[in-house]
Amino acid sequence: MAQDQFEELIEFLHDRNPEVRRLAVHALLPYTAASNPNRTAIFASKSLDRKAGQLKPTILNDLKNLCEDQHITAHDALSALINLTDNDTVSEQVADTDFLTFLLATIVDPSAILADLACMLWSNLTKLNSVCLTCLKLPLVGTSSVLEERSIREKLAISSTPMIDLAVELFARGESKKFNKHANFDFLASVWANFSSFTDGRHYLLGRSPYIKSPSDAPLAQITPFTEHPSVIRRGGSISAIKNCCFATDAHRLMISPKPDGLDILPSILLPLCGPEAFDADDEEHMPLEIQMLGSEKKYESDAAIRTILVETLILLSSTVELREYLRRKRVYRVVQVLHLSEAEDEVREHVERLVNLLMRDEPVTKSVESVQCEELDLVEM
Repeated sequence: MAQDQFEELIEFLHDRNPEVRRLAVHALLPYTAASNPNRTAIFASKSLDRKAGQLKPTILNDLKNLCEDQHITAHDALSALINLTDNDTVSEQVADTDFLTFLLATIVDPSAILADLACMLWSNLTKLNSVCLTCLKLPLVGTSSVLEERSIREKLAISSTPMIDLAVELFARGESKKFNKHANFDFLASVWANFSSFTDGRHYLLGRSPYIKSPSDAPLAQITPFTEHPSVIRRGGSISAIKNCCFATDAHRLMISPKPDGLDILPSILLPLCGPEAFDADDEEHMPLEIQMLGSEKKYESDAAIRTILVETLILLSSTVELREYLRRKRVYRVVQVLHLSEAEDEVREHVERLVNLLMRDEPVTKSVESVQCEELDLVEM
């Protein structure tokens, strides 16, 4: 498409005729793909008041406005922004408070046809810590049938993060289109993974707020049940969030302690690492109840990258003597030893070997916790 034709197309994005707007954004959508060689035409030239990689202001404003247009038009506008926010600079442009409020209101609306696309765009935007911080401060907006429950209303009334709390509720309740027939909310798992990648987000997920009265009320408690969910997006994001929260070493006891005093995350980590093999009775009786007597139909996590994240999570939980002793008592080394026997991926095997070495070695009397962390836990947040 020639430059003059492209400029003409952009003008149609804000035409008064809704059908013209629909056709214009539909024609623009292919140019937003990362693989399109003409994508650069969408971006503004660098200037004194504009960073390289920013969208042209008219396109940015038009696409954001079109997200509130008729469903077909809004679908293509959201899709275009999803494509374009693979760029942090564009994400910074898009993610103002008003637009984030609109996205969250769309997500929590039980009749929203495009809720999942809104989740995908929110997932891209929350890769920026600044966006996560803004979202934590958003007031409650929109309508949701969940708010009909008195307990939820009372919880949100005293919460300092009511909008995000509501999104967590929908993530927990809405999988498999149980809340909104048009949405499964799987991409919210990626949002929680993004939140968990910085300190304030981890504090939120771990329930470090005055209004959280019990570990069972912590947002992470509603995320951990999905580590074996059929959707790789939902379980992968949930597992990444759990792993990142393990970088908060002062929360390890809370995370590993049985309910109701803790989050009891260990069964959720171990279950995907278990296959059809039976454990020795002497070992099995010490393991968490959830992984005992699983039967011959049990399957390992199918995604090697996720298996790696799970083992890395156990390595992070091995950062202190107290936690290593707990993992030994729960026979975690036997679970991963059995996994190692059938594991074909070198990276997973290497991580299992690191973990087994940590758990099986004798504890030096004089070695500090800090030196163990520096030498052994060279892992990165997702």
